[in-house]
Amino acid sequence: MQGRAARLKRRRRNLVREDSPSLAPDPAAVALEEDALSGAGGAPVEPRSGGCAARQAVDASVRAAAAASARAACEDSSAGRLGGVGLADFANNQGEPMAKTKKPRSSAPDPPAGAAHLPWHHPPAPPVSTALLISLAALLLRVLVSVGPYSGQGVAPKFGDYEAQRHWMELTLHLPSSDWYRNTSANDLAYWGLDYPPLSAYQSRLHGLLLNASLPDAVALRSSRGFESPESKLLMRWTVLSSDLMVFFPAALWFVWVYFKCGVGGTGEEGMSGWTWLLASCLINPCLVLIDHGHFQYNCISLGLTLGAIAGVLSGNELVAAALFSLSINHKQMSLYFAPAFFGHLLGKCIKRKYPIVEVMKLGFVVLGTFALVWWPFLHSYEAAMQVISRLAPFERGIYEDYVANFWCSTSVLIKWKRLFAIKLLKLMSLSATILAFLPSLVQQVRSPSNLGFLYSLLNSSISFYLFSYQVHEKSILLPLLPASLLALQEPHLYGWLMYFGLFSMYPLICRDHLLLQYIAVLGLFVLIYYSPGGSSKKGVSIPSGAKAVLSLALLCSLLLKVLYLQIEPPKRYPFLFDALIMFICFSQFVILTLYTNYKQWMLNSHSRSVGRKKDL
Repeated sequence: MQGRAARLKRRRRNLVREDSPSLAPDPAAVALEEDALSGAGGAPVEPRSGGCAARQAVDASVRAAAAASARAACEDSSAGRLGGVGLADFANNQGEPMAKTKKPRSSAPDPPAGAAHLPWHHPPAPPVSTALLISLAALLLRVLVSVGPYSGQGVAPKFGDYEAQRHWMELTLHLPSSDWYRNTSANDLAYWGLDYPPLSAYQSRLHGLLLNASLPDAVALRSSRGFESPESKLLMRWTVLSSDLMVFFPAALWFVWVYFKCGVGGTGEEGMSGWTWLLASCLINPCLVLIDHGHFQYNCISLGLTLGAIAGVLSGNELVAAALFSLSINHKQMSLYFAPAFFGHLLGKCIKRKYPIVEVMKLGFVVLGTFALVWWPFLHSYEAAMQVISRLAPFERGIYEDYVANFWCSTSVLIKWKRLFAIKLLKLMSLSATILAFLPSLVQQVRSPSNLGFLYSLLNSSISFYLFSYQVHEKSILLPLLPASLLALQEPHLYGWLMYFGLFSMYPLICRDHLLLQYIAVLGLFVLIYYSPGGSSKKGVSIPSGAKAVLSLALLCSLLLKVLYLQIEPPKRYPFLFDALIMFICFSQFVILTLYTNYKQWMLNSHSRSVGRKKDL
């Protein structure tokens, strides 16, 4: 009988566990069971002739105990759902003693509110659907801008950059590579001669093949000069859109992913917020959209390759970054504006590693190999290579063109550089001033390379070239604007201010191209994105009231000049008065921002040292 009692006891406990795993055995039920299994004195019940009745009584008592345990479990579960009344309270109300119940397990805490917007953990990749919507919006903006006019439309005899790009397709399609950069009867260098590196020539040939397959007259040798038609405009516009989609868009998405994965903007929920705003800042760049898809150029390729190289550096893929940046230089030589930043940052990293010479040699082999691959058709002779190089550095054009907001053009009102100095001396002065301007940024990265410092260095290096280098165009402001957009979360005021005045510096060019409507629309969209609720326009450093007054004055002057430029004819004695005023205002803002960003980059060293001292303590 004792073995049977033990089995019944285990059965009762199993029933309790199945009903409520967290509930302890009920002492009252245990006592009831023991009374049924024992005599009054606690002795085991002996089998009698009435054993069937005893067994029925025991079974009934066990079933009653199991039912009581099941009811207790249900009451405890209901009390948990109702958030208050427990089983102990119920027992106390009945006046019966009750054992203390276990505290119900607390549920896992709800995810933070930011996780609803950023459902990533590791790696912190942005949601595909949101990134796709932003990319589609950026593509739609480019399509709408491309419907408008282009540079030199209907303006014979040389037209504009649109005709230059079409002419290069014509040349590279019909002439051998040995004649692309050489003056021949079929290639008049005075008429939009090719003056970009070989990779740009290969891109022109590829697009020429596409146009030739659909509209041969648009790229026919000699007879297609000045060719314009709705069909050719559509095809030419699609070549820029496809280049943007294949190069710049993937590079922007890769950068944003790496930016948050590597914690460049910080760690935690705060560091991961704002990725949509950063992606929109990269893809919806008003200046890049207007120049490439309005004015007509292919800056998206060289800037996309540079952006991919930046993402490669931040993610630790430095050999890939070296190859991509070499390709960028071989597409447009203006990408050299970023060279000091890449050089300083990668050299600083290599020096701090175990085998610095080996690391430097690996990067050197990748760079030399990439250049050799791109320049291979022109390396058969020294003369052929020098012919290409001579076309890439047209010093005879002068130290500046048009009214670009850099040092040489802005100060030419007081100092006539072109009249007073020879080209050779001007080249030396320009080179010296440029090196002195980017040298502090380069030294900082060699001493203390960091991801955030690298982004600041890219901005400081490119703006130094824009302000002081030889033969700068107004469209060259696109290069400093790229790292400024990458720093949008860190420096929202800097980003917004530089973007606005960079766009304003190209205002005369935009008006000549009859793109004023597109200018207003793109600027309005930029303002909406910049001040959007999810943006970072209210973050960043606080600006003193005195500085705000000065900045507000520059902003009011820019708005006034926009109206005057359209409504009032300048004096005949000073036909470019308004262009010069626009140049002065933009140059002053660029200088202020350059001083600020150099200061911020060097302050990164002080911040890292202070953090190190705190860790030591």
